[in-house]
Amino acid sequence: MSTYYIVLIIIGMIILCILIFGLPRKKSIRKPNIEGIENPEVAKAFAKMTNILPFKILRKKIINRISKLNPSGRLFDVGCGSGNLIVEISEKFPHLELIGMDISAEILDRAKLRADEKQKKIEFKEGTVEKLPFSDESVDFIVSTLSLHHWINPQKGFQEIYRVLKKEGAALIFDFRRDSRKFFYGFLTFITKIIAPKPLKEINEPLGSIQSSYTLKEVENILSKISIVNYTISPALAWMYIQIKK
Repeated sequence: MSTYYIVLIIIGMIILCILIFGLPRKKSIRKPNIEGIENPEVAKAFAKMTNILPFKILRKKIINRISKLNPSGRLFDVGCGSGNLIVEISEKFPHLELIGMDISAEILDRAKLRADEKQKKIEFKEGTVEKLPFSDESVDFIVSTLSLHHWINPQKGFQEIYRVLKKEGAALIFDFRRDSRKFFYGFLTFITKIIAPKPLKEINEPLGSIQSSYTLKEVENILSKISIVNYTISPALAWMYIQIKK
């Protein structure tokens, strides 16, 4: 490769870094958004969208985080969607007992199909985070990705997660942060308007997800109202990790 092209690549990377890290963070009022994944067309489009490269990269990051927490026993995926993450978890941690839950029966059918195709033994349940289908202290590890912003009652949701966790258990909640940099908003706007399948465009996704997500301070405020004290919130470029230990 010639020196000319190397210089162009370096300049391009510098410009990209300036756009990503130099633009200010977005300040906006939260706008709750309903995905509508009980609609077959929306569920199909959602499953397709989660297979694009950015979501694959995010899943790898999440699995790396899970690895550091050394999960064992029963792992529960709250808001498992079409099953991408929990199937990948089953490949990475074959010793775990896996259960996925989602509010949409339509999207769960796709998750079951994905698990069957990969010949993975995963149990799936329909339900909501505000009323988890488990007894007290019966789950070793809970993971939830890009689901928090859709919880009807996040305070109740966190309480339920803490209730079903065993002593010494852990939870990892991953979600967008609404106070992301403006570059990321522009990126999601591009995906929503140009790349996303028509059913997702009609419900303003994935842009609607970041607009309905929380800031770090808002999550801290929610957690301060309940009995969870052992938690950390790790901010990243356009998302956050909420780690809870019991």
